Amino acid sequence: MLYQRILTAIPLAAFVFWIIFFQPTTVFFYFILFVVLVSGYEWAGLSGVNDKVLRCCFAVVVMLVSWAIHEFASSYALWSIYIAVLWWFSISFYLKIAKPKSPDARLKLDKLFIAFVILPAAALAMQKIHSLQIGFDWQGPAWLFYALALVWVADIGAYFAGKKFGKNKLAPHISPGKTKEGLLGGVVATSIYTLIASYYFELDTDKAILLVMLSVIVTFISVSGDLYMSFLKREAGLKDSGNILPGHGGMLDRIDSVLAAMPVFLIGFNWWVYKDIL
Repeated sequence: MLYQRILTAIPLAAFVFWIIFFQPTTVFFYFILFVVLVSGYEWAGLSGVNDKVLRCCFAVVVMLVSWAIHEFASSYALWSIYIAVLWWFSISFYLKIAKPKSPDARLKLDKLFIAFVILPAAALAMQKIHSLQIGFDWQGPAWLFYALALVWVADIGAYFAGKKFGKNKLAPHISPGKTKEGLLGGVVATSIYTLIASYYFELDTDKAILLVMLSVIVTFISVSGDLYMSFLKREAGLKDSGNILPGHGGMLDRIDSVLAAMPVFLIGFNWWVYKDIL
């Protein structure tokens, strides 16, 4: 299993790095739309849509909504991102006490609706981050990579801190393996990582402090993304959201934290670090 995970992870990471740094935002956005398409298919399965044709139809609709907002209603793109941010903060409080219902195969329309809140917002947020221009420099790819790596660093820090010090469960009914100590370890890791990134981006002291504060918030929200996907899988009676990535499961298994983190990072970046840059 570990060998298979490595074989999948290395070329996937190389491809993501290439498309972020060596492709224009337009090409990158179409790649993200493909990710939305696959995620929409898996989301339909988690929501009780058993027919594969209907899953495909749902996935296409979610992808087209994401594309249409960008192409024909770009002035409303930020509103969709704001709505997703509010939803993620709201659900974060619920997940602390949530108890998944017993698995059943019935169609869950409320969960299907949530996909239209989460998936397009994450796609649009990543597109906007990738296109960021600060002064005369196109810094979007570097900031996007920083934001994505923030999630990865948080996961690594939480894993090792939880393994070494973990005692108090964070959300025992949803993910018994996650602990409060692990979350704290993730926060420490992302704070250190952000200080290093601040030096790379040549931020002044005020902006560096604000970026560290934002990294802490994004770390907490990224955990909510992970927990929410675990919640959906438990209620669907599934271990993984899919099997498109050998050794890793489905697309949603890999991007659950990213779905929550990207909209929050973009809004925080626009409010705090570089005000009104969008």
